[in-house]
Amino acid sequence: MSLTPEVEVRQPRRRVALYGGAFDPPHWAHLFTVTWLLGQVDEVWLVPTAVHAFGKRMAPFEARVQMLEVAIAGFDRRRVSVHTVEVEREGPSLTYDTLELLSSRHADRDFAWVVGADNLTEASRWYRFDDLVARWPLYVLGRPGHEAALARLEGSRWATTGPTLPDVSSTTLRAALSSSDEAEAARWLPSGVLSLARTHYTSAGETLPSVFLVGRGRAASCLAAALREASVPVVGQWSRRDGDLPRPPLSADVILIAVPDGALRETSARLAETGLVTAQTVVLHLAARLGREVLSACAASGASTGSMHPLQSLSDPQTAAAALRGAAFATEGDPKALDMAARLVAALGGRAVNIPDGGKASYHASAVYAGNFTTTLLHGGCTLLQALGFSEEDARALLLPLMRGTLEQASRWPPAQAMTGPFARFDLEAVAAHLLALKQHAPSLLPVYAALARASGQLLGYDETRQQRLDELLAEATASEEK
Repeated sequence: MSLTPEVEVRQPRRRVALYGGAFDPPHWAHLFTVTWLLGQVDEVWLVPTAVHAFGKRMAPFEARVQMLEVAIAGFDRRRVSVHTVEVEREGPSLTYDTLELLSSRHADRDFAWVVGADNLTEASRWYRFDDLVARWPLYVLGRPGHEAALARLEGSRWATTGPTLPDVSSTTLRAALSSSDEAEAARWLPSGVLSLARTHYTSAGETLPSVFLVGRGRAASCLAAALREASVPVVGQWSRRDGDLPRPPLSADVILIAVPDGALRETSARLAETGLVTAQTVVLHLAARLGREVLSACAASGASTGSMHPLQSLSDPQTAAAALRGAAFATEGDPKALDMAARLVAALGGRAVNIPDGGKASYHASAVYAGNFTTTLLHGGCTLLQALGFSEEDARALLLPLMRGTLEQASRWPPAQAMTGPFARFDLEAVAAHLLALKQHAPSLLPVYAALARASGQLLGYDETRQQRLDELLAEATASEEK
């Protein structure tokens, strides 16, 4: 009999990099990433997206899985594998949910998520991003044009940075295949993947409408970049500084006008004089508050007219395509214009929402109320913190996570249930303290606070007694300030 006590030997936990993405199609930059990851972890699991969180259209899931399996055939399959976990759930593929599900199933593994630096520029749109990085580390690969995002991660506890990937994307390869640019596609697709990709992208259903864009401002530049990335043929772009409008033989299925609201009627009249507008043409504008009535000159020339307004803030052409995926577009117009707007919105990965005739002003007011005024409220909060000695940058850093958390709550519950804080508790002592602080540090914000406080009481369904007590407190504070 052995007198040596038995010692239980525990196997070390396997480190696994979860590499998620559309893989639509997978290319050499993806395989470069896998190769680099194998030097950092024990296994790499490729997790193709089932339903894109931002509404982006993709090749069928089974087709992308098949292309991935062919792409990784040369790797040690004990270390590199494809996992179809995201097709098990209904609805969009959310990274946090995928990590939570796999962590619960595989307690013997430590997971990390793999992203490109371009994804971090829109981290605010990720579901529970702060919770995600608190639980799981990231491997972040560089992307051309996003060097600053990668540099900001130096020294971060939750991210390990990797090399910068080649300047290629699945979007450009899909466009190359759809336009029969075989040479460009062959540079970046493994031969087996290329054979399969020809099937899915060179005969990719309906032909997208061609677009002639009028305008070169920020919105026009962002939309032009997003349309091109979505493989929509942009046959030309014009603005006033380019001189005379082009004339036939230039033609387009859609003329998309992105000029200031006050210039829409004049632009419509000038287009009608060129011969570009025919009974086969659809003319759309991007204005938020105006309908097709401002395109009456084009309508008189036989064109179908309408509008499509993206309910999203656009500032950078490089990130416009990502910002518009999953965004709502307010559309209105005659039936043919509505149909064409819906096709363009679908190509951009957005969601068309039809606005009734005469309803654009109300729609625009709602967008300003919920969107633009949010920045005004943030400024007010920063003003109070700056009065206490915080820098503007530090004040924003304190308040923005709170705002994101509030929006997350509002995405799950109706506004009255999502509200927390003193108004939800009917804590009038806290409200009185706020009013005194406002008098001392930011008296110009008192009327705004009072108006929002009254609206909050109404939202929360205060009874007559509570609403009266709140009104009296607010009236006393604002009246004494006016004196």
